Amino acid sequence: MFVEACVARWYHGFIILLLFPGICAVAVVAVAQSQQDVQVPVNLANYDWTDPPSVDATGNLIFSSVSGLLRHWPNALYRHGHNIVSATVGVGTLLYHGPTDNCTGHPPTEPDWASFDPEHSFIFSSRIYTFRVVRPLKVLYFDGSSAANMPTGTIDTQEILSHGELRDGEWSREWARIKEMCEWGKQFGLDGFLRMEFDFEIEICDFTAGMEIISVLDLLPAFQDQGRPKPDCPNETSGSSNITNQSVNEDSSFRSRLIPPKNFPKSPTEISRPKGWVGSQRPWSAVAFSVIDAGNCHNFPGLTSSVILDFTKLVSFFDIKYTSLVDARREQKRGGYRVGNITREEAELARAEIEGMLSTWDIESDWKANRIRWDGVIQTIVERYADRLEYLSMLLREVTDSDNGSRKMNVTETVQRTRWQVLTMLTMYMPATTKPPTRYKGRRMDTKWLGSTMHHCSTMDTAHINLAPFTTPERLLKGAIEAVTKEICRTLGIIWLDAFDIEGKPEVQQKVLMAKWLKEMTSLKEWLGWYAWSDFTQCNPACGLHEMCTSPQWPLDIDSSGQGGDELFRPYCMSKWWGVGV
Repeated sequence: MFVEACVARWYHGFIILLLFPGICAVAVVAVAQSQQDVQVPVNLANYDWTDPPSVDATGNLIFSSVSGLLRHWPNALYRHGHNIVSATVGVGTLLYHGPTDNCTGHPPTEPDWASFDPEHSFIFSSRIYTFRVVRPLKVLYFDGSSAANMPTGTIDTQEILSHGELRDGEWSREWARIKEMCEWGKQFGLDGFLRMEFDFEIEICDFTAGMEIISVLDLLPAFQDQGRPKPDCPNETSGSSNITNQSVNEDSSFRSRLIPPKNFPKSPTEISRPKGWVGSQRPWSAVAFSVIDAGNCHNFPGLTSSVILDFTKLVSFFDIKYTSLVDARREQKRGGYRVGNITREEAELARAEIEGMLSTWDIESDWKANRIRWDGVIQTIVERYADRLEYLSMLLREVTDSDNGSRKMNVTETVQRTRWQVLTMLTMYMPATTKPPTRYKGRRMDTKWLGSTMHHCSTMDTAHINLAPFTTPERLLKGAIEAVTKEICRTLGIIWLDAFDIEGKPEVQQKVLMAKWLKEMTSLKEWLGWYAWSDFTQCNPACGLHEMCTSPQWPLDIDSSGQGGDELFRPYCMSKWWGVGV
């Protein structure tokens, strides 16, 4: 089912959203501006809308990465994160911790991790501590698979923040790194660092600050001695919620997560059964699947119900001011982009920018401020165009399928539907006076007649925003949004120049034009790189009843070396019971 139109129009200087019931959901929070504040170019006659983006442009990368923040799938797909953004964990949020040191039967007294899902903690321990957030927690969010301990780039942003450069072997020293970051974060009142492994988690700096224990449960274990405190351990306090001075050493929680354990049983018959238990227990593979399943629950809409991002305090390493990274990206595909290629000087610039933003962070005043929800603006654009662009590509692919003999195509019908689909996306920005010169016959050199439509299409979401009160990160986001909408509209406009009178042309010429449009659409979709499209988020053929479509996850089906090609980014069907490789 494809999302239909959402219409936005001006009324006394406000954006009024007319939602067709049942058709689409728009999550825009816009700031009302007086009409004199609206920044609209006046000389539309000279508006050259046909210029393509520079090969080094990064508006698409900023847009795409921000649209995926706090969502599982895009961060598993593009695991080398490029954004650091401040965030607040709301009061009432539940967090879970499963201690992996069998002789430490107490909550952590030093920095350690807490997950948003109990399944995540259960794979490390059958003793689960549940915490409730009692005041807003100030955390710094690293996007990508930033809790996947791999040397390929997943830890780069943390290393750059900690040391200003990459150091040999530092990617595996998670315990030392989190202690360093917590020590650094004290000056800004940071409570922790939000990251993603196969599920989202927070590295909590102090479990006694801003959180309270609401339960301690010893659950039915999935395998022998699954993190349950041993009876002969000193200072055993089973069932107690009192925090003691027990320390967590280098070889506990963090170290145990660097590589997947090799001795977990995979057969139900291998798993120890509690006394009096009747029947089988789940195999370890099913237990492991449950955490992948929990992580995938955060695909849509992500963690936005628990975590609020502050886009006034965002640093994106896709910003072109980091010229060393611009140079490094030229010979790489998206999956190979790394923040670790930054120079020491630019790393220090980024760190200073982060520290400057955090030094002015006041949660109460920020919540009261009339801020734009930039993630809402971005999501609205994705919802408006993702399905429609995909459908247009499908229509145009019928040309190739027909030419290859794989199916028959009614050319007249396909031309008509293709033209209608382009109109679906452009009509909302097309004044009734929009028409080509009298003798126009698809002459591409004459493009000014479509300039007004292209202008409104490209700027409708941002023209009302007066940037005067906004921060540098917000200006960056506005520019990224406009870069993306301009390129979408430019591509549709280029197609419309041909499509305007295509219905009166011979079939042979129609097929040639549609093949050309398909190239335009393929280029656009590759440039946008949205995870919403089927190549990235759907398995083909579709998964069976007892399977789930998922992307490869460290450490369950990708080792720490990260070796491999495009298959590391392609979704596949995972058994709900037997997991990977079984």
